[in-house]
Amino acid sequence: MDLELRHLRTICLLADTGSVTKAAAALSTSQPALTTQLQRIEREVGGPLFHRGRTGVRPTELGEFVLVRARSVLSSMDDLLHDVTGRGAPPSTLRIGGVGPLALGLSARLPEIFPKVPVHVRTEYSPKLVTDLVRAGRLDLGTTIDYVDRDLATDGPLSWAMLSVEPLHVALWADHPEAQKPMIRLGDLSGCPWALTPPDGSGWPDCFYQACQRAGFTPTVPYRLYDRSEIHDLISQRRAIAPCQPDFDTSAGVVVRPLEGAPIQLRHLLVWRRDSPIHQASDGIARLARELLRASSRAMEHVLSDTDAPGNERTGPPASGHDGRAPLGG
Repeated sequence: MDLELRHLRTICLLADTGSVTKAAAALSTSQPALTTQLQRIEREVGGPLFHRGRTGVRPTELGEFVLVRARSVLSSMDDLLHDVTGRGAPPSTLRIGGVGPLALGLSARLPEIFPKVPVHVRTEYSPKLVTDLVRAGRLDLGTTIDYVDRDLATDGPLSWAMLSVEPLHVALWADHPEAQKPMIRLGDLSGCPWALTPPDGSGWPDCFYQACQRAGFTPTVPYRLYDRSEIHDLISQRRAIAPCQPDFDTSAGVVVRPLEGAPIQLRHLLVWRRDSPIHQASDGIARLARELLRASSRAMEHVLSDTDAPGNERTGPPASGHDGRAPLGG
């Protein structure tokens, strides 16, 4: 079997999603068919590309080697196609993607800048997948995230705008000993079991482990789950705690507290290709995105102030509806 571009895209998609099931769904194929194709690719390259486990797949050393070269080949091919087809023409449709509701909110405001241009929206789990889709020209604009410990890459055809920085909090059950404090030291949670979402390709959960190491401990992580509702259930059952965004669902006896010193900070980003029609309008688009994030932040502050008032207890997700807008515990 000769390797083709579709095989390289499959390998990259598997690495980005970390799941044969999710990659198969994205490719509109069955899990057994994708597994068979992966086995053929691995025979062609001479070894296993992924470790398989109950929590998904992750690249082997050979897989990392192949992925770097696969992404380089795909990027070069995308650049070639752009040069041939002249993608810099005014858009007939705007394709926007992201890891949470910001993409959907921004899609409603884009007609202010591109009137009468239809907008299509898709959301993804992996911020890295969103970036790769923009790089490949399959999305015109991406709303994505990374973490402050990471350098913002300046790779090839992409441009970025930093929108905001948001400190991560921690979600605990209401009668947890640390939950009585208005702010919690990460080091005081060293003996707790944690629930984490899987790697997102943009620094999670590496930044969490690094923050714990700086706080003087190695976390115990018995739970690695995609489904944030399952993480919420674990917390309400007093089985685990989880890093989260401030708007994590506080129903069923779950509380959210800030971490002292903001040891883990999430960064909201906008990404686009410099050779796309988006580039000329990027300042205006970034302004709209920042307005949306500020509005969401104000709504959350209002919800939290109501929650903290005497006699008040929040029993459901916030009105802003941003629970799970990023690929971590909240």
